[in-house]
Amino acid sequence: MMTLPRFSCAALSGLALACGSSPDGGDGADLPTEPQPEPVAQEIVDWLEANVVPFTTALPGDEFEDLAFLKERIGDARVVALGEATHGTREFFDMKHRLLRFLVKEMDFNTFAIEATWPESNRVNDYVHTGVGDARMLLSGLYFWIWNTEEVLDMIEWMRRHNNNPGDDPTVSFFGFDMQHPGMAVYNVETFLADVDPPFASFVRGLYDCIRPFLNDPQGQRTASHSAADPAVQQECAENVVEVQDSLTARRAQYEALSSAEAVARLLRSARIVLQKVEMDRSDGLFVRDSSMAENAIWLLEQAGPDAKIVLWAHNGHVNDVPGWMGSRLREEYGDDLVIVGFDFFEGSFTASVLSATDVLVEGPGPRTVAAPPADSYEYHFRAADVPRFVLDLRAIDLRTAATQWLAGPRRFRLIGCCFRVSDPLSHFTFAELPQEYDLLVYFQNSTHSERLPFNPPSSFSSASSSPPSQHH
Repeated sequence: MMTLPRFSCAALSGLALACGSSPDGGDGADLPTEPQPEPVAQEIVDWLEANVVPFTTALPGDEFEDLAFLKERIGDARVVALGEATHGTREFFDMKHRLLRFLVKEMDFNTFAIEATWPESNRVNDYVHTGVGDARMLLSGLYFWIWNTEEVLDMIEWMRRHNNNPGDDPTVSFFGFDMQHPGMAVYNVETFLADVDPPFASFVRGLYDCIRPFLNDPQGQRTASHSAADPAVQQECAENVVEVQDSLTARRAQYEALSSAEAVARLLRSARIVLQKVEMDRSDGLFVRDSSMAENAIWLLEQAGPDAKIVLWAHNGHVNDVPGWMGSRLREEYGDDLVIVGFDFFEGSFTASVLSATDVLVEGPGPRTVAAPPADSYEYHFRAADVPRFVLDLRAIDLRTAATQWLAGPRRFRLIGCCFRVSDPLSHFTFAELPQEYDLLVYFQNSTHSERLPFNPPSSFSSASSSPPSQHH
């Protein structure tokens, strides 16, 4: 997740809810009182109440009457990117599941991809199409504790039930577009070559030896960090993984004749995942990762075919249309064929690890709580409408009126990733210009924490079934 700007309490005068205060003795009668935030102007409240679209529930189901308005809002778009203001809000996860059902059953979307490593996600895809394997184990095998929850498992199990009896609706596939764990990608390359080109397999194993000490095992664990390696080692690995990719690309026709075009496409994407991880480790890791995730999402849609439509799941900070982030690259590729949906909340709990003020990990994942946001935030204004959950279309708003100019920003907007600075909650706000960054916003007054599952990944990199993971399109 991105590094967010830091704000001190001193810079936010009068915001006791956000910064907190401690009595210094006595009965408090002589203590200075913090001024109360000004209420949101009535014309803003009236505008919000007239323009937001309430919906009934976030709970997944197959009744979509309250979401019917989204057909017009999404239109003919082929890509719907769903963000989230935290990586641990149950309402966000449930609503994304519900929106996936809606998009599959009402708008013929047939592909889903999440912010998780591509090779391991293929095993989940194998499960949702065949039923082979243990869904809980395969979910753990994505290595992202943020997704290892009851809510995401429920979505995967729905995908399996749906694919088993889709009726007139398309079947739906499950993929990942991240590249942070390259262990299975290396395994895929070496296993393929051992079958179709053993002499070249030995050569490739030698090229990959420089990165092998830094690869994750099947449980997602690494013994050393490639980003901390000697620069000479990093340079050697970069050159070697480029040579692997170039050599495999040159042999594409030969390998397709020996296997299939689909198998070779997976081979080349595995090699590309390895290169993306090496490139990320040699950089600051932010924009390189987002560029790689965008590239992988675009590739997934290309593989799915010209009539395919895809739902993407990631953090607000990845899907937003801000230069350098994944959403901006997707906007360049798809234009109006992309709808970016941000998710936001006012207050409540969520799941996150705890960081110190200096970003040292203090405590592992668990429920965390935030109070009401500062008065100069988007969240403070949204709460004034007193609608428990709603969708706001941020496009085509005249931002020059007294009732709407506040929307133009920049204004504080909450962004919490996997980790949370309990001692400095205001550091998890960034300045945003929502109409420039998102097309739609899904808002909840209250957030509750996601329900985590035990971590129990597969014991090997092999597929969940006897056949290799396939696109199933």
